[in-house]
Amino acid sequence: MRVRRFAGASAIFRLAVLIPAILALIGTVPAVSQTKPVPVPRAAPRAGAALPGTMPATGAAAGVAPQGPDSSLETLDGEGDAGFDNPDPNAPDPAADAATPSAPVDLNPTATGPVPPASPPPDPNGPPASFELVARLTDSAPPITAGLTWRVFGAEPGPDGKLKLVAESHGGSVKLTLTPGAYFIHAAYGRAGATKKITVGTGVPGDTVVLNAGGMRLSALVGKDQNIPPGDISFDVYAPDEDGSDERVLLIANAPPGKVIGLNAGTYHVVCRYGDANAVVRADIRVEPGKLTDATIYQKAARMTLKLVTEHGGEALADTSWSVVTPSGESVADSVGAFPSIVLAIGDYTAIAKHDGKIFQRNFTVEAGLNRDVEVLAR
Repeated sequence: MRVRRFAGASAIFRLAVLIPAILALIGTVPAVSQTKPVPVPRAAPRAGAALPGTMPATGAAAGVAPQGPDSSLETLDGEGDAGFDNPDPNAPDPAADAATPSAPVDLNPTATGPVPPASPPPDPNGPPASFELVARLTDSAPPITAGLTWRVFGAEPGPDGKLKLVAESHGGSVKLTLTPGAYFIHAAYGRAGATKKITVGTGVPGDTVVLNAGGMRLSALVGKDQNIPPGDISFDVYAPDEDGSDERVLLIANAPPGKVIGLNAGTYHVVCRYGDANAVVRADIRVEPGKLTDATIYQKAARMTLKLVTEHGGEALADTSWSVVTPSGESVADSVGAFPSIVLAIGDYTAIAKHDGKIFQRNFTVEAGLNRDVEVLAR
């Protein structure tokens, strides 16, 4: 009996020793965790916020980046590069120090000025809109009130590769009613013209085309300021080749004298023809924008009337063939008739007449402005 009591006492004693030890072990876990520093979480930008220097993405859900071609971010200056370097992971985070769960960090920069709203695109299904077209010779010149030809083309080429003509008008300034969308307009004033792209339906009531053009009026005199009958004179106007070569492009053929020709500003090569033979004078004429250039070309020629006669002052013989040649033998003019009239440049010539199988000739001289008859004796 004593032995058993001793054994039970020993068990009770061992339990009494172990319980405090177990309790001590349980108490050590929170003690260790309380002495270890707790890391501070880094603050994340607010969902949907834009990076500094970029335009906020429109139409995207918060925290979701837009997909497709419109997902690129643009800076306020339009350069397309936000200009930020990757942050150093070891550098201190100033946003972390100020972050609290109830106050998220706003990384949007302070606005430096309002961003102008973009013009709304035209609605192709919208109602037709009125659009006024005005043309000027220069920026400071008044609107042209007459003599204009307006042509309006669609912006997209058709199956044949050409732009479709949708409207045409003549006069000065015009108002056209057009379906909203983009167009090309061409304003022509004489031979001057300019093309411009317009957009109808954005709230803009019209547009102005500056032709940068002037006018040229041509005339010709002969001898000592003698007028030339309008039917005997003509002008060909050439423009420089746009490719920069020495070749000239015929712009106007047989332009009459005294008529104002609208031309884009620039230098033009004018060929003045008096008659149908060799009386040709060339000149370069400068057209200034917004100005009328009056150009007078002086011809050195005269009109010769040829006659084959049996005696001086006699009747001209019909059925006569004529040739006029230079001293070097170059043929200048050919004609058939009793008394052909030919305009020739100043110089020496030989008139050759063929009648009834016989040939007759005479040398003569042409002086500027001295019109006269040239008689060839049939003997």
